Amino acid sequence: MGRFALSNYDIRHLGTFLPVVGHGGVPAPAYRLGASLSAVSRDLSALESRLGLQLCRRGRSGFALTPQGEEVHRGAIKLFADLQSFEHVIQSTRQTLGGTFNLGVIDNVVTNPEAGLVAALSDMHRLFPDMLISVSVHTVSLIDVQVRERKIDVGITGQPEWLEQLEYEPAFIEQHRLYMSALSPNLSRTRALLAQGGSVPKSHATEGRATGSGAAEGGTRQTIPYISRDYRSDVFRTFEQSYPLHVAARGSTLESVLASVLAGVGCALLPAHFVSMAGTDALVEVETPDTPVEVQFYSVYRRDAANRRAIRALLDRLR
Repeated sequence: MGRFALSNYDIRHLGTFLPVVGHGGVPAPAYRLGASLSAVSRDLSALESRLGLQLCRRGRSGFALTPQGEEVHRGAIKLFADLQSFEHVIQSTRQTLGGTFNLGVIDNVVTNPEAGLVAALSDMHRLFPDMLISVSVHTVSLIDVQVRERKIDVGITGQPEWLEQLEYEPAFIEQHRLYMSALSPNLSRTRALLAQGGSVPKSHATEGRATGSGAAEGGTRQTIPYISRDYRSDVFRTFEQSYPLHVAARGSTLESVLASVLAGVGCALLPAHFVSMAGTDALVEVETPDTPVEVQFYSVYRRDAANRRAIRALLDRLR
């Protein structure tokens, strides 16, 4: 005998069979189902024909299950209990994965193709269609705090604070290169000074950055105008302390730094993908022995939320 494959019709007929058994006959279930006696009888006959078994005896002598009918009845009870349990799981899962998922990033991280965030968020939307996915942009100093205070679920940061309640995972590496305006009168001199490599004594570099001076005492030491960012990881500091730079301007966002560079104020470290997206020919890369500067970014989330389905799903796609 071949394998029995349950169909939707079988489930419907079993759904008729159960109340018939429960009420000891056809009339009461027919009334409750809003069907005629003949329709219920036809469903029972169709089920018996489909199973190849006589399930019950019904007639003037009353209603009674056959031994085979008793087996099918027990199996049907278990089947519908399992179906109900499955429905509860689905409903629970939908509720768990509903609501809002908050991702916090710093500016222009989402557009970095190395980050993989766009593809990850697209997968999240397909996996959890009932979930509202919110992406917010924060200053780098606030990412960790926002995660700790449960205002965002997952943060992406290049300057981790290593807070005790949080978990940090390497996410991607962002490349930064040094750029300057093609029209800057300092371009040739900057290239010549930076081509020498990171050989500037740390004390001199620090002095130039701290004072904002373009020359040392006596006017003999040449320095390079530089636009500093509020977001400065350790690798930025290492680079800045290795060259004769002085701070000519500061910027809190990449757009503000880019504006200063385009205006000819000085040079700046900018993400290569960001400059590429800007699509401007007014910038030129100034190569140095220490560029590109690579910044390691991290995914950050609360340890006590690590088992949330949405957080696990996003992290799995970023890993």
